[in-house]
Amino acid sequence: MRKLMISAAALALCCGAALAQDSEKTTTTVSTPMGTTQTTTTTTQSTDGYARYRRTVTSTKHYAAGAFVGPHGYVYTRYAVDDRVPAAMLGFRIPHYSVYGLDTPPGGLVWIRVGSDALLVDGGSGEVVQAQYGLFR
Repeated sequence: MRKLMISAAALALCCGAALAQDSEKTTTTVSTPMGTTQTTTTTTQSTDGYARYRRTVTSTKHYAAGAFVGPHGYVYTRYAVDDRVPAAMLGFRIPHYSVYGLDTPPGGLVWIRVGSDALLVDGGSGEVVQAQYGLFR
């Protein structure tokens, strides 16, 4: 019985430490300019780095945002999480990311467009943290 109580106390201590981490949760609702569709996004930010943002998504919703024209000589490459984009690609930022249903990037990260994909990248190193494939037509 005593071993069970010690195990339960240790478990409670671990759970309490996990819940005590600094975090902030915000919910944003965004409508398209024409008001025809609505996207609700919940973003959780915490002090544990970018781990919670690392994911790859194949988009089911596509936006007509015009043709993508990369830098001279650039050939489309599908980047994956942990790849690094060339420094020249960091200039293709998506300024109004919320219009496309993209989460607000945490400090140090920016959304860029590469072909039909939206990539969440580290603004300094170019490391891809999140990839949303096929978001743009």
